[in-house]
Amino acid sequence: MIKREGRALSGHLGRRVGGAVVCLLLMAGVTWGTIPSGNEFSLYLTEAKTPSARKTLLDDALGKQHFFRFLTIVDMEKGESNGAPFIALSTTEPSSHMTVKFKVLKSLSLATLLEAPPSGVGDAVAVTGVIQSVDPVKRVIVLNPVIVRYKDRTAPKVGKEMYYERDTSGIIYSFTGGKEPVNVSKRDEDLLQYEEKITEEKGKDGWAKFLLDEIAKRDKAAQAERDKLGIYRKDTAPAPSPAPEAPAPGVITEDEN
Repeated sequence: MIKREGRALSGHLGRRVGGAVVCLLLMAGVTWGTIPSGNEFSLYLTEAKTPSARKTLLDDALGKQHFFRFLTIVDMEKGESNGAPFIALSTTEPSSHMTVKFKVLKSLSLATLLEAPPSGVGDAVAVTGVIQSVDPVKRVIVLNPVIVRYKDRTAPKVGKEMYYERDTSGIIYSFTGGKEPVNVSKRDEDLLQYEEKITEEKGKDGWAKFLLDEIAKRDKAAQAERDKLGIYRKDTAPAPSPAPEAPAPGVITEDEN
């Protein structure tokens, strides 16, 4: 059995423009599983008409995870704290124009930012983060901690968006006809061109084995590349051994024999 799989995610983000004009943003995948949308929270907060309405939104959001998409990077600072690398990002949420700030510490999240092509100012990311603080006056949201899910587009796509279009780990092909089931992600889509040839030569089990072996090779190579990115905490260097004491005058040492 062979089937192609893709998950179309679409959602209605909300409405906003300068107070007079209502603008509908059709946003794809603005939630991550059951985690609420940070984009919707940002938008509703800026639309809140009364202090009471803002307080209700803030009370419900603070300390909870939210999923943000389309965060455009406006400032990026790389650094190190106690031997651990980090990247501090200041981003803009497009529907509310609020600033969303966070510090990326987790190694896989750092790898997502640094893997080719590396993210920089003007690029966008999708993240899951706990809302630590919000300043409605300065229009700033601070997330801590945070996970970078994937490199994102800067604005919603018109129409439906398939999951693999924004995340190369998204599954585009599944094969269950061999001894072991195989899922092929967008990254490995080029392997599918060999399906007919391999199946004719080695059968269904051979096709499944080919996919598993090739994917394993690529996973190993990808890990090797991640290891070069400097995304892990530096090991504490062992303390240097103390210099040997000078022998007393007239004492014959082993080296002198």
